[in-house]
Amino acid sequence: MLSRIWQASRRALNLEHSPPQVFACSQWQHGSQPVTSYLVYRWLLFLTVLSIGISSFACQRLPRLYKGPKVELNYLKWFIYFTNWGYLLIVLQAGLALMVVHRYRTQRSFNIPCEDGEIPMPRRQRTPLLCRVYWLAHTVATDLAFVITVIYWTLVHDPKIHEINALNLLVHGGNSLVMLLELAVTAHPVRAAHALFGAGAGLVYGVFSCFYWAVGGTDRIGLPAIYPALDWNKPASALGFVALCAAVMMLAHGVATVLAYTRSRLAAKLLPTRAPADRLTLPTH
Repeated sequence: MLSRIWQASRRALNLEHSPPQVFACSQWQHGSQPVTSYLVYRWLLFLTVLSIGISSFACQRLPRLYKGPKVELNYLKWFIYFTNWGYLLIVLQAGLALMVVHRYRTQRSFNIPCEDGEIPMPRRQRTPLLCRVYWLAHTVATDLAFVITVIYWTLVHDPKIHEINALNLLVHGGNSLVMLLELAVTAHPVRAAHALFGAGAGLVYGVFSCFYWAVGGTDRIGLPAIYPALDWNKPASALGFVALCAAVMMLAHGVATVLAYTRSRLAAKLLPTRAPADRLTLPTH
């Protein structure tokens, strides 16, 4: 019994999916190779999120309403914030998705041409490492984006300190909009069991923040806590905040799973021409 449970858990958590070409295609296209419009979308998205990420790093400044002692701005402290971890993952998944599309754009098709399109060959392939890393980055980036948006605007944002400007809105709201767009456009699935990856990323950040505090690290204005709610001088409160983020992360992943399932069902109804090809798939031996 335990062996069966272990095997089922491994299958649910692995990053194998067939056919792997699905990671290079849009849900709203015909055929099994990336179309030009999807390639253009991937380039535009990557350049957009990369530009926003660079701007977020380069345009750092002390809060406009900050009235404390004078401190010198340390640009490297950009990397200690959870928001920026999440945004780096958005840039990473966008870059990896672009690489996946280019890989399959230049790869020969294993499908059989026919009058109605192509009949997919029953060729079971191990999912390439690039696709697996992209899938993992996409999953975690989606979960983190939703959680960062919710947590920031409900628990972290302080109008006395934080200025609402275009860049702030882009990294604390635009991040979720980008990942919602990705969920609507991409063709690969979102597995419910992969919620553990996002929750794990949140726990890793919690450990990092504790270590950073323990070695005397401070935020950009010299305070000992990166976030007021994550103050390890109050360990019970900090642990509660980490647990809350992990729980919200699981809920966010559930929302992403439902959205991806709805997208695939809707595409199946709106693009019925895919069905004949599926029925003509050759038997495996």
